Amino acid sequence: MPRRFRQAVAATPSIASAFRRGLQALEEADRGRVRCANTRLLQGSVHLDDALQNLFPNENRWDYGIGVAVGANSDRAVWIEVHEASSSHIDRVLRKLYWLRHWLKSQAPLLDKLTTGDKGFVWVASGKVSLQPHSPQRKKIAEAKLHFAGESFEIA
Repeated sequence: MPRRFRQAVAATPSIASAFRRGLQALEEADRGRVRCANTRLLQGSVHLDDALQNLFPNENRWDYGIGVAVGANSDRAVWIEVHEASSSHIDRVLRKLYWLRHWLKSQAPLLDKLTTGDKGFVWVASGKVSLQPHSPQRKKIAEAKLHFAGESFEIA
């Protein structure tokens, strides 16, 4: 069983050709929202929304997957959604999260196995944040095991 992000992507027919080095799969506007102090840890990325658009045209697709090295021969997957951040967008982002979790379990089990930790699913704001830190909306996000990163996310 592959423990590397690139191998897991290659073993997932619907996105096998979507792998890019580093953060190259992220749209230019989104690349500045995701940082990694040690870029050697970045094992690659996929633009899920683009890769799966034809297969799931009417679904709420997630944006990106990123592989991060956690050892000499193993990676973890981080799934990032860049989306507006106000209370009126929570339900849409959560629908995207539920879609992603179902897709991982049913179509990408190797990538699902690489998704670990409390920051496996991340929401990055595409603009101004309109969610109060201790609001019921933030609680709803936390209960869904979705990490809200604010305007940028540092991969560690």
